[in-house]
Amino acid sequence: MKIRTAVILVVIAGVAYWIYKDRPTVSGLVDSLTRPIMGSNAAVKESEHKRVVSDVVPAAPEGDPVSVQTIRKGMKSDEVREILGKPDRVEPFEEDGVSRIRWVYLATGRLIDFEGGRVVSIAIR
Repeated sequence: MKIRTAVILVVIAGVAYWIYKDRPTVSGLVDSLTRPIMGSNAAVKESEHKRVVSDVVPAAPEGDPVSVQTIRKGMKSDEVREILGKPDRVEPFEEDGVSRIRWVYLATGRLIDFEGGRVVSIAIR
């Protein structure tokens, strides 16, 4: 019985010290209980925001002429070259038995696939 009483007194003293030291509030308790759940959601949002910001590429270096045209399906390779310039890599490949050519623009992360000299696919990585 004495040990049980001593343990209860130690627990009560610990709780009293915690209340004295931290001065907890109801909202503080709720925050501490929900922080792991809400914090992980906020971390995901922050991580996604950082990824999007880091993927941003300047539209055009200062002083360079800026084209208002956009790349779209069906454009000829000459039109694409006029807008984006010479590709960094040209990769021939075959997809579903059809021969295609992929132009890779490393700086902007663009992948443009051509079939028969016309754009059939545009991807950004």
